[in-house]
Amino acid sequence: MRLPGETEEGGMGTPVIYMIVAVSAFVLIILAVVFISNGSNDRSGNQGGAARASAEPTPEEEQVEFAKGQEDIESLYKEHKLRAEDLDFWNMYQDDDEVIVEAAPTESPMPTEAPEPTDEEKAKDGMHTRVTYRDGTEEWIEISEDIPLYTYDLTNIKITNDQMSYWVEGEKTSKLGVDISKSSGEVDFEALRDNGVDFVMIRLGSRGYETGLLSLDEKFVLNITQAQNAGLEVGVTFFSQAVTVEEAVEEAEYVASNLIPYQITYPVAFDMEYIANDKARIEILDEDQKTQIAEAFLKTVESEGYRSILYGNKTWLLTEIIPDKILAEYDVWLSDQSPVPDYPYQFKMWKYTSGLNISGVENETAYIISFVDYTRK
Repeated sequence: MRLPGETEEGGMGTPVIYMIVAVSAFVLIILAVVFISNGSNDRSGNQGGAARASAEPTPEEEQVEFAKGQEDIESLYKEHKLRAEDLDFWNMYQDDDEVIVEAAPTESPMPTEAPEPTDEEKAKDGMHTRVTYRDGTEEWIEISEDIPLYTYDLTNIKITNDQMSYWVEGEKTSKLGVDISKSSGEVDFEALRDNGVDFVMIRLGSRGYETGLLSLDEKFVLNITQAQNAGLEVGVTFFSQAVTVEEAVEEAEYVASNLIPYQITYPVAFDMEYIANDKARIEILDEDQKTQIAEAFLKTVESEGYRSILYGNKTWLLTEIIPDKILAEYDVWLSDQSPVPDYPYQFKMWKYTSGLNISGVENETAYIISFVDYTRK
């Protein structure tokens, strides 16, 4: 074991050697003082006789001797410049194997997770919204901070004979529309116009949910021609059953090619839905795939020079596609027949009725309110 101050070759360091020499010299000097003092006492005793040698020194003599010894010690300190702590040289030699035990750090308590809020709390906190799935089950989902919320004051809505309008500072700012397809039967577009309708959304075509074939709505050409002749603004919808991005692009290009003879002012809507009581092609898709397909359609439509809009009900928009990836980028046409929609995000059009008998339309259809005048865009 190498002592502190020893070199790696095993020898003692120079400071230690100097220390030992100094201490040895000090000890020798102390011994010399003692011998000299004893010698002086012996000589005094011989000169004073045996009786005096056996006599005890007086207190005065002890004080003189003590003072003399103290002076000698002080002179040694001054001469050799020693300090009291220099004599504690043995404290330098500590056992290298000595184990110093350090106190273990106190572990911080693990944070406790906040309890999951109850359904009642979620309904009131403004941070969750409830969706109902096709099988009837319900779920509360968190509202994203990355998607703009709708800003309409729904107390400004007026409804007269099922016709909805939105008013701001005494002025009507909304437009009224009707959903039209071959299932609507015969349509008197002039009667619709005279009854306060501003625009129509006409089904242009669809992809077969079994065959996958593209087809034009049987009454599209007649409907769009008569609607425009009646002076109504027109937008179109396409029912998609695309299962790849390539098919979505094909559908958008199909729409654009069939719109070449016409000038439309309202959007082209992407409508993807499941089939009631039957199995659709899109059953195989997950949310990410449906999102990519919808985005491909909408983007292609806009590249063709048309305004696009995403159609769907609340559950479709919030759970069948990935909201953060698409809802903030494109206009939304909400389908919700409740008196006050609880869909949290911004929507530009709202299909607020279904199965309604509207004057001028043979079969049941639906009213639409648009909070945007697309003719000004």
